[in-house]
Amino acid sequence: MSLWNSTLVYVGARTLLAAAMIMIVLRRRHGPWFVLGQIVSDLSCAAFLLAYVNADIREDVGVLVIPLLLFVCYWELARFLDERKDRAEQGSDDESFVDSALRAYGTVWLIGFVVPAVLASGFVVLEVLAPNQWPFPNPRAPLVCAPRLLQPGDVLTLRMSVPHGGELSVFTPAGQSLVVMPFVAKGTEPEGAAFRDIERLSLRADTVTGRISPSADPQLVFTDSGVYVLRVSEEAEVSPSRVCRVRLVRGAGAGGPGTRERGWRGKWFPGIAIIIRLTAYSSSHVLGQVV
Repeated sequence: MSLWNSTLVYVGARTLLAAAMIMIVLRRRHGPWFVLGQIVSDLSCAAFLLAYVNADIREDVGVLVIPLLLFVCYWELARFLDERKDRAEQGSDDESFVDSALRAYGTVWLIGFVVPAVLASGFVVLEVLAPNQWPFPNPRAPLVCAPRLLQPGDVLTLRMSVPHGGELSVFTPAGQSLVVMPFVAKGTEPEGAAFRDIERLSLRADTVTGRISPSADPQLVFTDSGVYVLRVSEEAEVSPSRVCRVRLVRGAGAGGPGTRERGWRGKWFPGIAIIIRLTAYSSSHVLGQVV
């Protein structure tokens, strides 16, 4: 089982077990804002764990990880101290078996499910403060093309780790090598405007052109169905090339698989981003009501 799948199982189990923490809050007869606060804390911890193992979710979370981490630390610490205070006031002799079990479960929950999430969020915070300086499991490839299944009119997005090569070429199914972004010597373009400094590039499949040679006329790149290999490299090939592959599908069968892939990338991760932003918005309101 991959680390991503293992994390999904862990987060799923954590979400189910979080219901017991809601029971603890309800049993202590706290108001609805305390219940919402516990839900926000649990959702934040789940987001921290997923962001740690997935680069796309990590980017969606972005700088929101900082206020969410502060909220989780405040909330879980306040809950832990509140339980100890209630126990001291109530006395161990008056404590029922259910209260003892829930209190023990709260301690296990804090150590087994909150602390790992907080540690994971620490690495995400470091990534926000100093991007691309920290090792993560399942790192994004140096060159990523999305979607991998293209249809005429689609926008192909290239995501590249900076710095990278200064030339972009495409190998077509017909065996041609077309240069889309020719190599330009360093220092001849403004700082940050050169292709080698671009982290994300969007190309429309039905309009992008390339040349076989500098003197040849430009021609459309994505014309025939098949697999296209995109390569980012230096003109002199002094460093390893970065490649990714996409498949262009034309005709009646183009709609199915491509639509499913875009649904996974286009709906799932932005949906997580919306939930994270709602969680951050709710946390600010909870703090306003509780403090």
